[in-house]
Amino acid sequence: SGYASISSMFALGFMMMLARNILQAILIFTVAVCLSWSVLGLTLSNNCFIPAVGIFALLMSACYAWVVWDRIPFAATNLSVALKGMRGTLDIPLLGVCNLVATFAWTICWICAFFGASDYLWNEEELSNDWMVVVVIFFFFSYYWTTQVIKGVSQATVAGIIGHWWCITDEEHLPLCSGVFYSALSRTLFKGFGSICLGSLILGPCLLMSRLCTFRRLAQPKIARLRNQELPLSSQDSDENTFNNDVITRHINQWSYSYIGLYGYSFWDSGFKASELFQARGWTHVVSDHLILSSMGMSTVVIGVSTACLGVIVSEVDGYSFSAAHKPLTSAFLISLLVGYYLSSAFLSIIQGSVSAILVCYAVAPVDLHANHFSLSKEMRTGWKQFWIQKK
Repeated sequence: SGYASISSMFALGFMMMLARNILQAILIFTVAVCLSWSVLGLTLSNNCFIPAVGIFALLMSACYAWVVWDRIPFAATNLSVALKGMRGTLDIPLLGVCNLVATFAWTICWICAFFGASDYLWNEEELSNDWMVVVVIFFFFSYYWTTQVIKGVSQATVAGIIGHWWCITDEEHLPLCSGVFYSALSRTLFKGFGSICLGSLILGPCLLMSRLCTFRRLAQPKIARLRNQELPLSSQDSDENTFNNDVITRHINQWSYSYIGLYGYSFWDSGFKASELFQARGWTHVVSDHLILSSMGMSTVVIGVSTACLGVIVSEVDGYSFSAAHKPLTSAFLISLLVGYYLSSAFLSIIQGSVSAILVCYAVAPVDLHANHFSLSKEMRTGWKQFWIQKK
């Protein structure tokens, strides 16, 4: 857990230093890791499953990089402005640390409860394997839901802080543990907590389906272009029509938490209000590519897998057993993967919250950004202008 926390902080530091190029670096690094995995699996493993998974991951990551590569400069602009906005207050990195502490505390409680119950039930002869599976499913569901709630609270709180920063000048720095931090956090916990709990239950699967559909829509024009070089690459019309006809996407999307943190709407209304906003601006196809979200997901997967490998090494070298089950290496790998992935995901959720809030605020009040943060406004206008010219 300490390794995953430190790795997440270093990842945030690298993102802030290489904000304009970090998306390319993440995609290239992911392809390189998958290639190394495939080669090592083919060379060292007697089991065909390991290299097969590596080759599949290599193909998927390479295809994804090819599909979204031309959209990286635009997404990098949004990410760069969001990261620079995070520098305007230390409250957002502090919130990330609070996420780590909360997720770590919950993980310790969950591990104690899970392995205590599993070790007891494992030795219970009267309990069938079917009931053991049910118990395990409920335990993992509880862990997933709670960590998603922590991330949702984080993103809504970040949105509240970004909303205040949007309206102040660069000379007005927010101090650490400012009143804005406490007001945004208390508003999220006392007014929007129920909406966040609901969103944490259904947002993840809906976003996964949306990302798969978006990848298919972005890939179709490029595949068609390979067959006919005279066809345009733009998929704007299909994006808009699909979005308009998709009721779930209009109400459940990645901007829901931003509207909860900024305006205090319910979860269902927040997603719909955000959809209406971007649809009225004509930005639906622009902001719904999920590139930043997918890149953050790749980073958390890399941290999770490296944490899992470290857990296996500790279990193998020190002889430490994570449970009383008869598969110590499997238990070490899975529990380390789980802890590493969700710790890093909780910490890096502040970036996702910041990017979503920046896009919402830019759609609502671009003049305020120009008046209060002129250099960032210029960077946004340049990036967006180049993107629109490219699409035309």
